[in-house]
Amino acid sequence: MKKIGISFALFLALSLVPSASAQDGSMGWVALENTKSGKSRDLISASIKEDGPMYDELLASGAISSWGIAIPINHSADDQWNYLLWTNFADWSGIGKIQAGFEGLFAKRTPEQMMEGQKNYAESTVAGSHHDWVVLHEIHRVDPEPKKQPRYFDVGYWTVNPGKGGEFIELYEESVVPIMERLMAEGVVQGFGVFSPALHGDFGFSHLAWTSIADLSAKDTIDKEFAKSFSEAQMAKFIEIVDWKSHKDQILMIVHLGGTDVEKN
Repeated sequence: MKKIGISFALFLALSLVPSASAQDGSMGWVALENTKSGKSRDLISASIKEDGPMYDELLASGAISSWGIAIPINHSADDQWNYLLWTNFADWSGIGKIQAGFEGLFAKRTPEQMMEGQKNYAESTVAGSHHDWVVLHEIHRVDPEPKKQPRYFDVGYWTVNPGKGGEFIELYEESVVPIMERLMAEGVVQGFGVFSPALHGDFGFSHLAWTSIADLSAKDTIDKEFAKSFSEAQMAKFIEIVDWKSHKDQILMIVHLGGTDVEKN
């Protein structure tokens, strides 16, 4: 059982995304960048200062259900980004509202301000590194009144075998959700879920599983709970429907959480 618990801890992980109002079947837009050496803080600060008020207005109006910025704290040689900004919303109309928000934001800026912003962006980011994920939250559960705000995302990237996507989500609902809901009720985790691409492309995964936690010691508690509660039969079913060799884990640190005072950039 100990071996199974450790293995399955790898399975745990952002729709990226702590939000009390997002539901299963809702959507998200994730913008990713690779910043130049020493420029991550510049991009984070600029995003919060220049675009943050617009996102906060959308959040207050209900057009989006959450937004924030996160950065990875562990890295691999094939990483394509080191900065992530997410937004969550109910459906495709939310993307239209975000687009309208940016159009309004740009309309208020002078040509000089636009040029300055573009210059600062170019100085902070690696040219051509920007890309986006538009995602469907197949499972999205969060604590509406967390005792602590989340500070990290524990993320797992998975490629499900062809034709097995439905089985993957069904098995996750049956086997993982009850354990995670118990941990969320105990305050160990603040949220968890699984999303898949709503617009397909070369993402390198078919499903992303996430867990939001307030501190990394929560991972120890999660590991122990799965070692105790997750069976060999359940693990065997997961192994049958996923490409285990394609799996990758990542820890993200939340440096800004819209609508809260969480800002540690």
